[in-house]
Order: sequence, then structure tokens, then C-alpha cells
Amino acid sequence: MSLTLLAPPPEPLDYTGTSLTTEQKRLIRETFARIEPAADLVARLFYLKSIDLNPSLRAVFEAPTRAQRRKFMGALKIAVISLDRLQGLQPILKLLGTRQRQDGIKPNHYATFRRAWVWTLEQSLDARFSHDAKAAWESLLSQMTRATAS
Repeated sequence: MSLTLLAPPPEPLDYTGTSLTTEQKRLIRETFARIEPAADLVARLFYLKSIDLNPSLRAVFEAPTRAQRRKFMGALKIAVISLDRLQGLQPILKLLGTRQRQDGIKPNHYATFRRAWVWTLEQSLDARFSHDAKAAWESLLSQMTRATAS
């Protein structure tokens, strides 16, 4: 019998990077739950800040419609709900990235989106947005960006 047959199967590759800790997942869920009742306003802030940080996005987001804002917040909600299964989102994120590139989103825009989303959370939650919550969101967004931009 070969020794390779006795070896444990290899761990599946983690395409999302470093896994989030239980505490980071809790903080992400908690902060999202706090902003969700004002989802449309929060999405508006995000789009305005994105364009403020990178004016070239004005052409991509001429006037974010209510439907576009709802889709954005819905996508974030799916990510939050799926925190324990982020690797399962991999095919969806790759498809989303392909679609975004067709819509004019460039790789450098993702850094703008991360900064704009964190800023939006800071403005929306004020003192309730801790340093640890910020780090948790940045980690999640970095993982999602790697999957989407690849």
C-alpha cells in the first residue's frame, strides 16, 4: 500500500485568503444590522464618496438608481449572510467581476470602493464603529476584491 493513500486528503485551497475570525464575523454582522434599516441612504453615501474619491467613476455611476442601490446593498447582505461560507461565493464573485469589467470598472476602482465603504460605515455608525470592526470589514472587502478582480 502506498504511503500517499494513507495521507489525509489535501486541504481545499482557500481562494479568499486569510479566514475571518469568529469575532470579525460577529462585528461585520452587527455593524451591517445597524445600517440595514437605512440601506438606501447608506448606499447613496457610498456612491457619493466613491465618486468623490475617484471622479472617473462618475461615468460608471452617472446617477445610481434606487434599483442599483438596492442591488449593491443586497450583494453586501449576501456576503454578510455567507460569512461562514465565503469560499462558496467564489464563482459568483468571479462572475460579478467579469460583469463589472464590462461596465467599466477597473482594478484600481476596488481600492476606492473599499475606502468609500469603510468611510460610509464610519459616518453612519460614528462611535459604534470600532477599530476592530473597521479591520474586520477591511479584511472581508480585501478577500472579496481578490476574488472579484481575478
